[in-house]
Amino acid sequence: MATNVFALVIGIDKYKSGNIWNLESCVDDAKNIKRWLTHDLDVPRDHICLLFDSAATKANIEDRFMNHLVNNPAIEPGDAILIYFAGHGSTVRAPPGWFSGRHTKVEVLCPYDHDTKDEKGRVAGISDRSLHSMLRDLCTTKGDNVTLILDTCFSLPLSDVGERSHVRYTPTIKASPDDLLSGLWKSAVAHGKEPLATRGFTGASLDTHVVLAACASGWVATESKGGGNLTHALLTLKDTAAMHKLAYSDMPSELHGLMDDHQQPVCTGRNVERILFDGVPFSEDAHYVSARSSDPEKLRIDAGAIHGVMEGTEFTVHHHNRRGSLNPPLATYSAVEVHPTWSLARSKSHSSTVSREGWARVTHWNNRIPFRVHVCKSLFSFLRRCRLCMSIASAPANASQKGAISMVRVKKAAQADISVKLRRRELVVERHDGLVASNCRRIIHLPSMQSRTDFKIVEEAAHFHLHLHRKNPQRPLLGLVSMELYRLDSVTWARTSGNLLVNGRAQIVDDDKASIYSVVLNNYSDHDLWPYLAYMDASGYGITMVYHPDSAQSSVPLRKHSTMVIGSGTVDSEALSFTLVEGANTGTGFLKLFVSTSFTPMTFIEQGPSSPSVPPAYNTSRKQAATKQDEFWDSVVACINVIRKPG
Repeated sequence: MATNVFALVIGIDKYKSGNIWNLESCVDDAKNIKRWLTHDLDVPRDHICLLFDSAATKANIEDRFMNHLVNNPAIEPGDAILIYFAGHGSTVRAPPGWFSGRHTKVEVLCPYDHDTKDEKGRVAGISDRSLHSMLRDLCTTKGDNVTLILDTCFSLPLSDVGERSHVRYTPTIKASPDDLLSGLWKSAVAHGKEPLATRGFTGASLDTHVVLAACASGWVATESKGGGNLTHALLTLKDTAAMHKLAYSDMPSELHGLMDDHQQPVCTGRNVERILFDGVPFSEDAHYVSARSSDPEKLRIDAGAIHGVMEGTEFTVHHHNRRGSLNPPLATYSAVEVHPTWSLARSKSHSSTVSREGWARVTHWNNRIPFRVHVCKSLFSFLRRCRLCMSIASAPANASQKGAISMVRVKKAAQADISVKLRRRELVVERHDGLVASNCRRIIHLPSMQSRTDFKIVEEAAHFHLHLHRKNPQRPLLGLVSMELYRLDSVTWARTSGNLLVNGRAQIVDDDKASIYSVVLNNYSDHDLWPYLAYMDASGYGITMVYHPDSAQSSVPLRKHSTMVIGSGTVDSEALSFTLVEGANTGTGFLKLFVSTSFTPMTFIEQGPSSPSVPPAYNTSRKQAATKQDEFWDSVVACINVIRKPG
């Protein structure tokens, strides 16, 4: 399943030719598009290629198009690809025989060196015929989930001459039809006639891509200091509408209401009925869980004691659970009744109405014992230290008033769960908690250069601590559920070791042979159980579910008086691997097994990249099972130490 977004983002204000007037907001537009991708849609920075001003030559654009997109092995068919251009458009006289009829102008995008000479001749821009061929090549290798956004135009306004400097069009003075031919993309047809219906960047309704343009051929696209008209409207729309519900065909009407009256955006392509980017960046966020009305005053929320919920845990309720799409909170609820896998919550507002259904997300865990933090004195980053101290309560009574998890600042390291010291480019964390300190490196160095990252690391440490130590105080399955760990042959998947877990600990040698492992779960109880296995990486504070059962499977995975193998080689049971990062000689993590007598989505507790949660339609099918009086949960934890093989 395609899950990634890649982008080539181009913004050009300053042009090489003295005959082309410079623009003022194209680079800012491109930077704002990049910010939308990284901040809202969680696109990794290395998935985005940026070309500004002098870097955006015709040769460089074509080179990055090939290397970053067409030949990029990281892009899988179906991944979303965005090509964004903000700059001048222009026209060049058509070579003989290019068009049927009397049409004599070819639309071109103007790179930085448009209408200037290079070693191959004069640059005549990137024509519509060239770009369509480029996109056909891209579609052949990476699929048709390609979006082309053009904040430019290809003509001047008929009046308002004084406003022409704000129009993203420039005349081409020197480039000839021969220059257009010599600069044609290698797979484009040089002399074939093209009908009027396919002329221009927006004239063709192709199946290779969808184009969203600032205007149709013959109209103008303008800019101001606030940005291009199209880009400004698009970035306004993403802050005012749920983008995961909008199809490409909806975009022109939605954007037109946010643009000046003179400009009408257009969207063409055979796939215009698709959701924007085919929905790839708007994946489900596992940190939201289903919520529905229980009675006139309460919501039933599919998160309970197994997830760390307790009375007083606070949730915000939202319309949907999609990433990167506007999703403001509808109301805040507080848990008043907590069960093993679900809870009942009451609205904190005075309104008598409740949402009938939606998605809930924890905003405050309300952990009874605050996570204790000692902030060391340091000669470096005095202001950063002050900001970090101010963000953590100094009195236990105020610990629940700041952040998503209760934390309190203490004066001495001996009183703390962690001590932190700020350095110029990192946060040094010393762990004092007995379970972590006795099994893992006491001191770790995590990159951080700003106050927001400092606090995020401390909050992640508190969240890690909460779930590592969390257990059912009644221990209903004590001694009745256990884990075993075995090394496997990477070819045959046969066991090559005995049980590596001894008294809850295993020591593994990283021998650079890509060793794989399986976990065997033993259920000696009289209850059928749903298992969930998390790996908690103590070299940082990541929490990842390495095994999560499918909600749709008909049978309970871990039957009473039976065993189950995680890492058996089947599709839903991949093997585990434990490897050290380059340069490290040791590493430690914890395998934490949660079990429950009824299914519940456990990706809720992940920290870092997470998997989609269970859709709300599922929950009704197990409502009766979830309300049985004998429903319960328990957990088992094991420590995994990894060392590098000597020599």
